[in-house]
Amino acid sequence: MNDLNAFVQPQRERILNELFTLLKIPSISTDPSHNADCRRAAHWAADHLKALGCPRVELLASETHPVVWAEGPDAPGKPTVLVYGHYDVQPADPLDLWDSPPFEPTVRDGNLYARGATDDKGQVFSVIKAFEAVSRGGRPPINARFLIEGQEESGSKVLFDLLEREPERVNADAVLVSDMPYFAPGWPSVEAGLRGLCAAEITVRVLKGDLHSGLYGGAAPNAHETLVHLLAKLKTPDGKIHIPGVYQAVKRPSAAERAAWKKLPFNERAFQRDEVGSRALTGLKPYSVLERIWALPTFEIHGIVGGFTGQGTKTVIPAVATAKVTLRLVPNQKTAVVARQLSAAVKKLAPKWADVSLKIMHGADPVLVDISAPPFKLIDQAFREVEGRGVVPTRSGGSIPIVPALGKRGAPVVLAGIGLPDDRLHAPNEKIGVEQVFKGIRVFGRFFELMGGA
Repeated sequence: MNDLNAFVQPQRERILNELFTLLKIPSISTDPSHNADCRRAAHWAADHLKALGCPRVELLASETHPVVWAEGPDAPGKPTVLVYGHYDVQPADPLDLWDSPPFEPTVRDGNLYARGATDDKGQVFSVIKAFEAVSRGGRPPINARFLIEGQEESGSKVLFDLLEREPERVNADAVLVSDMPYFAPGWPSVEAGLRGLCAAEITVRVLKGDLHSGLYGGAAPNAHETLVHLLAKLKTPDGKIHIPGVYQAVKRPSAAERAAWKKLPFNERAFQRDEVGSRALTGLKPYSVLERIWALPTFEIHGIVGGFTGQGTKTVIPAVATAKVTLRLVPNQKTAVVARQLSAAVKKLAPKWADVSLKIMHGADPVLVDISAPPFKLIDQAFREVEGRGVVPTRSGGSIPIVPALGKRGAPVVLAGIGLPDDRLHAPNEKIGVEQVFKGIRVFGRFFELMGGA
């Protein structure tokens, strides 16, 4: 630990400046206009790993969103740790809600604000720096492998295809995924489960073209109205999803797991006020908030487009409207099955006079992790030594599509990061605590040392 502290303290400014350089790259994977930026971020990661002494570094499988593959120096007789992360980020919209530009990293009150600060550039960067800290002199304590992708925010197709062709790349003694938050400040966690995802677009067409709302209003069908009525039938105000069969496979967490959640330092009122920022919490009231966000499926509407949305007024009846939606899935549910259930429900609810179509965008199955494997004891010890508290087992309401594939060869997947619950990932003013970055370097560096037997 003294060696890790000695690495971090004198080099804080250099380390932060390197992170700033990465955060300035607008590597938005969902927007084709940023394809060149995604490749630039991949080159940054590849060049950085080469500079740290990785003898084999490659950009694989895509010209626009390549997977960065790197192998650290050989450590004969030592275990192999595969590090997963992603260099792509979510769109920054709406830009006017940012207090500072999303791709101009800014430090305020001990926090570093930028898109990707915590999801996932800041976190995977801390792992890379941890590898640098334990590899000085060219003698790392482990055989390190890095798999850093550029499509996590848009389905991970490039990486899925790569691992389908070359599954041996996930051969390891442990996989480390740092794209995770603490449960609360000072309370590091390890995720025992992730929700899955089914992302879709529902499109409604009711007219050949837009119509004048004065001449035809009252008789002509309206695409927005039709779509809104359909969506309202898919999920009612009580939070229940009305997609036949969607709850059938859901298995409730064990009584022991629910009891453990009750012991966590969770304040519902503070969660509502400080994290959600609302006057009320919604959802299925018979269940606790943690169970609603960790262990029950959801149906969310992310955006509706169609008609006129510019400044001023244009009095048209829209012919076409599209809603972007997702379902978050829980263990025992399968993305392919839920996609079929959603398609059947939309088809059944569609009015006969409307053309309604469903397009499945991407998805991922949910994950349950066996946290009894030896690497989990080591990440717990690393956090105890650095943070003064070991990890608490939790679940995540979020999804990392590639996790099942990462563990397909039997390596335990350690889901533990250094973000905080109020880091606003996917939202304006995303941040990461500056001290969390440096704490991450020490935690993950110590984990590497412990994996190597130190």
